[in-house]
Amino acid sequence: MPFEASSSGFKIPALGICLVFFALPLLLGGCKGGNSDASSSAIPINTAAGLSDSPFISGDGRRLYFTYSRYDFGQWFISGGAQPPVLSGPDRAGLHHSANPFDESDIYVATRNPDGTWSEAVNLGLNGAYADSGGMEISGGNTFVWLQGSGTASNIVMANRNADGTWGPAVDPGPGINEHSGGALQDSPKLSADGKTLWFTSNRPLGHGGKDIWFSSNSNGSWSAPANLGAPVNTPGDEDRFWFSSGGPDLYWNGSGGIMHCFSTGSTCSGTPDAVTIPGCSLPSWVSVTDDGQIMYFACRVPETGRMKIMYSVKQISGDWGVAHLVD
Repeated sequence: MPFEASSSGFKIPALGICLVFFALPLLLGGCKGGNSDASSSAIPINTAAGLSDSPFISGDGRRLYFTYSRYDFGQWFISGGAQPPVLSGPDRAGLHHSANPFDESDIYVATRNPDGTWSEAVNLGLNGAYADSGGMEISGGNTFVWLQGSGTASNIVMANRNADGTWGPAVDPGPGINEHSGGALQDSPKLSADGKTLWFTSNRPLGHGGKDIWFSSNSNGSWSAPANLGAPVNTPGDEDRFWFSSGGPDLYWNGSGGIMHCFSTGSTCSGTPDAVTIPGCSLPSWVSVTDDGQIMYFACRVPETGRMKIMYSVKQISGDWGVAHLVD
């Protein structure tokens, strides 16, 4: 499966990744079965090898989701795809295995401990047989939206948690959102808090450039035809990984200038976007922010190795973002 370019480098199009959940095992549900023989010793979120990427922090800051694969894509990224990903990372409980690096990824979730550290991540329990990645929660973790691979393509899907804590089936919101004609792709879904609006990234026709942010609304039980979010968010370049605050006026996304920010009027900007500077990370992406607007979580590309690290930054009194720190 071909890789695609993104504002932070090359992006794995169908890399399914297990998210780390902060909830109790009953809340999370069972992990997906597989051929995992993971060690009983705790595995950190940021491993020395393999890939941890696509973080999402819950609004209350208690659950951190991310995508994980045993394959290390650092040299693949640096070489522009000339060197293959290397199977080198530790196994995680529940991780499905694949000989195809682009088909092995699951979503995991970690829960914040009382002392502020993170629990060991657990498999979210809704991952499929191929790549799962780039997900986020609403409704206190009872609804989840993410990108799920099928072995031939990747689709945006949604699932709701059952009363017994298990997950219901992954539901495709429909062909208007998941469009594959002419090589079209979609990725990086984001749901509004009420579940009625879906934003996502796509390179489909009638956009402003390569990849744009699109949105669809659901007011009567079905999703509307997606509409382009328009300028100034979308430009002739690539835009990706849209995020907005449910409790404030901030919009963030990845653009040609890195992480971009503006104050919103609804779901578009009230002024000219500006680039976000995070000391200690020159290539950040996949932004999400706690509901109080004070802590930003993101993936940081290390230029020398091409590897990703999941980090956070605290907003300063000045309004700037502080020095980036590893989550563990």
